[in-house]
Amino acid sequence: MPGRCLFLLLVALLSAAEAGAQTTQYHKYIVELTDKNDSPFSLDQPEHYLSPRALERRQRYGIAIDEHDLPVNPHYLAQIAQTGVRLGYASKWLNSVCIQTDDSMALAAVRALPFVKSAQPVAARKASRPFPTKEQLALNDYSADRYGLAWHQLQMLHGQLLHQEGFRGNDMHIALMDAGWYNTQYLDVFDSLYAKQRLLGVWNFVDFNDSVYLRSTHGTSVLSAISANLPGVMTGTAPEASVYLFLTEDVYSEYPIEEHNWAVAAERADSLGVDIISSSLGYSLFDDPAFDYDYSDMNGQTALSSRAASMAATRGIIVCSSAGNAGQQPWYYITAPADALGILAVGATDSTATVTAFSSHGPSADGRIKPDVVAQGIKVRIVDPALQDPSVNGTNSQTYRGSGTSFSNPVVAGLVACLWQKHRQRPPADILDALRRSASRYFAPDDSFGYGLPHFTVADLILSGQTPNNLERNQPLLYPNPFTESFGILSYDTIPHSINLEIYDISGRRTASASLAFSEGYNYLIVDALRHAANGTYWIVLRRDGHEVVLPAVKMATRPY
Repeated sequence: MPGRCLFLLLVALLSAAEAGAQTTQYHKYIVELTDKNDSPFSLDQPEHYLSPRALERRQRYGIAIDEHDLPVNPHYLAQIAQTGVRLGYASKWLNSVCIQTDDSMALAAVRALPFVKSAQPVAARKASRPFPTKEQLALNDYSADRYGLAWHQLQMLHGQLLHQEGFRGNDMHIALMDAGWYNTQYLDVFDSLYAKQRLLGVWNFVDFNDSVYLRSTHGTSVLSAISANLPGVMTGTAPEASVYLFLTEDVYSEYPIEEHNWAVAAERADSLGVDIISSSLGYSLFDDPAFDYDYSDMNGQTALSSRAASMAATRGIIVCSSAGNAGQQPWYYITAPADALGILAVGATDSTATVTAFSSHGPSADGRIKPDVVAQGIKVRIVDPALQDPSVNGTNSQTYRGSGTSFSNPVVAGLVACLWQKHRQRPPADILDALRRSASRYFAPDDSFGYGLPHFTVADLILSGQTPNNLERNQPLLYPNPFTESFGILSYDTIPHSINLEIYDISGRRTASASLAFSEGYNYLIVDALRHAANGTYWIVLRRDGHEVVLPAVKMATRPY
């Protein structure tokens, strides 16, 4: 809305004086203006500069809107700023603005402007108080201690805020398809899974029984990325989710029967009301080459497991599948069921978000972007029961480094459960769309990264309706707003850069400042400098490369939603 934009411009100009003040001493002057002519603000549209509460009060007591309510003309303020003086706060009732300068020529230039009535000194030069440093302006107070060395794989996807808000997968049901969960029931890291009866059921589709705790440690490691819950050692990405363990993979051979097992297990998951299937399995080449797939078969409608995964998606299940580890092999491409229709295929990066050499590539044979997203898949923190030593730190759940899309996939799947828990009424397609739109390469996807690293906080904002309609706009916004303790700054950026942040209270006094680093893609940085401040309205000034954006932030005792 044009009026609102001009209002923000006005506040930006009013705040400019405080930008560079450090310990330099300045003379201060009050510049009185002659009029408010040609103002972009109008008495007919007071909602552009008065809050609904203020307008309600005016109406209640029969007080008319008059010229004193109009903000100081922002065009006048812009011309004053061009003289080189520093602008302070303005008074619309007095139609004046405070400036700071020790440059007599700049002061003379201000006095010569045709709309300036006078410029009188009001304060002697004195040292200003030191402003808060970047270190004093904490950007994230959520402790990583409980996650142990698994913190990074969560933080890369910005999933910690979902956990902080209490969305840790509670009441979400995840079915894992894998090769076995050796010793899972004896590991400390899974104590709460059993004690709180979050393990809902198991079945061995290979041997037709309920024995799933032998054969392989692979499923145990995959499960740890989701369900581990041993504070200080490891916490997974959905530590409060409930799970089913379905053994579909025969570790002693590779034949299409395992895909059929996968399909039957998916049907069981559907009948049980499972929300999410997490599959760290892949099929392309078999022990008998007669069964081998061609890349042309990776179209979502040919491979047995892909057909089943596509069907599961039509039944309201979100399927998360590892993309495959064939990037350095002759096969090279994604493996089934990562090619399925309507699912989320997950590739692998290292800890610096560089795609790994082994991660399988897309697209699908019918030209769809694959993988959909990526996550850390090298040196992922997992639990491997074959390597445990109970004498270490008094626990039998030490963590180790594992690599493969087998582990990047459950890291994502767990956070999908947390996100969907928060937005339970949204259909799967909305959840997946928000994840793709939140990802670091959404505007330039490729066949290695897909849409990039998903940003789960941004996906949350998208699902909450808090993002701009046009996601390509480089217009930062605040969320939540109103806020109770802290808020975040959301921005989508095409290149890394820094932003200077300043916070002003309603009187124009600067309360905090910092320099924030923004990376390529979506950024959401938490600011808690107002955690202990009084309730009320504050102005958040963001400066980058000579451009300013000013956003109002309202602190309340309780958020109204």
